[in-house]
Amino acid sequence: MKTFNFYCHFIAIVLFMLTASLSLFSQNVDSLLKKAEYYRHKNPDSSVFIARKALSLIDTIFNKELSARVHYTLGYAYYNRNDFELALYHFKHAITLVSNNSNPNLLALIHNRIGNVYQLKSYYNQAIDEYKKALELNYKSGNRIEIARTLVNIGTVFSITGNFSIALQYMLDALQIFEQAYEPEGMAWTSLSISRLFSRLEINEKAMQYAENALNLYRKLNNQTGITLSQTELANIYYHTGMHDKALDLLTNILQANKKNQNLFGEAANFLLMGIIYFDNKQLDLSEKYLNLSLQIKQQVNDSIDVSKLNRYLGELEIEKGNIQTGLIYLNRALIDAQQQKITTDLRDTYFSLSRVEQLKGDYRKAFDYYTQYSALKDSVNASQIAKLEMQYDFEKREREQELINRQREAMQQAKLERQRMVTIFISVALILSLALAGVVFWFYREKKTINQILVRQNREIIRQKDEIENQKHEIEAQRDLAERQRDQIAEQQKQITDSIQYASRIQAAVLPREQQVASLLKEHFVLYQPKNIVSGDFYWVTRLPNGRIAIAVADCTGHGVPGAFMSMLGITLLKELTAAQTFTNPADLLIQLRRMVISSLNQTDLDNDSHDGIDMGLLVIDKEKNLAEYAGAYFPLLIIRNSGLPVPNGARKREANDKAILYEIKGDKMPIGHHVIEERPFSTYHFPIFDTDTFYLLSDGYTDQFGGKDNHKFMMINLMQLLLNIYQLPMSVQNEKLRNEFEAFRGDQRQVDDILVMGFRV
Repeated sequence: MKTFNFYCHFIAIVLFMLTASLSLFSQNVDSLLKKAEYYRHKNPDSSVFIARKALSLIDTIFNKELSARVHYTLGYAYYNRNDFELALYHFKHAITLVSNNSNPNLLALIHNRIGNVYQLKSYYNQAIDEYKKALELNYKSGNRIEIARTLVNIGTVFSITGNFSIALQYMLDALQIFEQAYEPEGMAWTSLSISRLFSRLEINEKAMQYAENALNLYRKLNNQTGITLSQTELANIYYHTGMHDKALDLLTNILQANKKNQNLFGEAANFLLMGIIYFDNKQLDLSEKYLNLSLQIKQQVNDSIDVSKLNRYLGELEIEKGNIQTGLIYLNRALIDAQQQKITTDLRDTYFSLSRVEQLKGDYRKAFDYYTQYSALKDSVNASQIAKLEMQYDFEKREREQELINRQREAMQQAKLERQRMVTIFISVALILSLALAGVVFWFYREKKTINQILVRQNREIIRQKDEIENQKHEIEAQRDLAERQRDQIAEQQKQITDSIQYASRIQAAVLPREQQVASLLKEHFVLYQPKNIVSGDFYWVTRLPNGRIAIAVADCTGHGVPGAFMSMLGITLLKELTAAQTFTNPADLLIQLRRMVISSLNQTDLDNDSHDGIDMGLLVIDKEKNLAEYAGAYFPLLIIRNSGLPVPNGARKREANDKAILYEIKGDKMPIGHHVIEERPFSTYHFPIFDTDTFYLLSDGYTDQFGGKDNHKFMMINLMQLLLNIYQLPMSVQNEKLRNEFEAFRGDQRQVDDILVMGFRV
């Protein structure tokens, strides 16, 4: 019995020590998380370091929720450091550790942050999906404040993508929730978001109204960050309304606050706006100073916001100084940034600037091309004015209706209070002096009549305003009908363009090798050929050379669609010419000659830094009589699946293997067939013997670069290699079908990102 009691006490002590140890670990982790959150905005690098230290502690703790919090905090720290891929990794890892039932509030926060990352990366559909997941969780938990915050996030994305009416509805719903809960910080944040929306629409009066409202709320809260953001928005509105001096005075104060708080992102934005104002005022020296300060800070903190606009103004500045070539470099950078970030207004303005500089250079053809693109975007932006007017009408109608409802409510409340007061007076007077009853009743009746007259006048005013609103509605409907006619005209033009491209695809198909020709030269083969946009920038070529050898090539030209198709036609034509004459000694020699012909055909020179057109290619030449092969590649690899025990091909690297065979890869040289920023170097040729059982694959990068799967990531080359090793023994037609099915299953609802070309064969 004593022995049993001893063991019971011993187990109790061990359990107590284990519980205390776990509690101490949890306290240490919580302390580190609080420190990481404290440094998140002040010093993101320190925040990352502290959060990673917390992550190293939880390896020994079996607490999924605590682990999820650590990964969320670390992801948030990376997010503030602009390391978006690392942030996504830790946010998604946190989701796997927490379930809806255990902590829906934490899960909603994580989905919101993932939405923030996708929004900054311009993946707006994915951002909306994540925000809606967060919204659903917040509705389930009944957290109205987080519901409102998520509504503002959704509204912000719709505002960026031009869905202004939907964006405004979400933001107004959020503002109503914050007002009902009297959450001043949320009211301020939402007002600032609505102000930015109206700024995008150039409705400056409303933008200023909401920005000033946000500023007043942030001042009451003594929130310096919010005050600075609101003042920055006001300075931007002052600039757009022509009040340059007022904007500069306000920017000077904002800049001091940002420097004090070490807000480098804010400083960069302030310097950019100051540079733009001084440029408009023709003070070029000051403009250059502040624009370069903004550029230096943005490069330091990896800030991509408004980089296109910044480069465009730097380009305009150099042109004003007479440095045409330097200005053109900046403008081309601005064009690339605007295209990547999909900012229509910046793209439109950059095309206009490029048109002007090409006109100054005397290249009127380029000037006309840029001006055509500018006009198309200008018309597109102008076409959104009708939607903007409808949105403004809906907003003003909502405000007027709310104002009328409030006035009616106030009048009814006032009447109710007046009646209650009269009843009280009547009872009091009746108790004191019954003789005054008749006078009190008469006075009450007169007051009631007065109130009724007030209500009648208000009703007439309501009817008048209603008629005015109806007239505005008819005017907008007429404008909408005009927009619909223009839409139908555009649809007809689009059909004509599509028909032309369809015909071009038949021409492109006609110049590719015939199926019968390929079948006569190869023992067995398949071609998975799937253009992204009707016509393709990828092409393949199989021919018998004059000396009896067989040349097989797969190529990917710059771009896809119509531009890529033009390049592919050029590539096929030049390849035909070279293979017919056979002035080359090996595949590398052929690629070198092809590169020179492409550079000559496109008039590329070392001075054309903006010309990156070219061709990536893999070229295999086979001598069936000698069972020898030669390979050279421009970026593209050659994949060979060979039975185990046979010699390793020259220059090949083992990538995958199973019990029967090994998959080898021979990499191509990292330079294109075309102009290259690095000096022109010769291509490499790899010689190796071949065997009857060998299976070869040539492919472009479209298949492996496709996004899809449950995590929306790339397919990757390693997955394709594993797939090929699993199916290489099947007939070529079956391999083709399996590759196509696997691609479509992986892609799912995602759009195809590039032209697809995979060619497999046995010789």
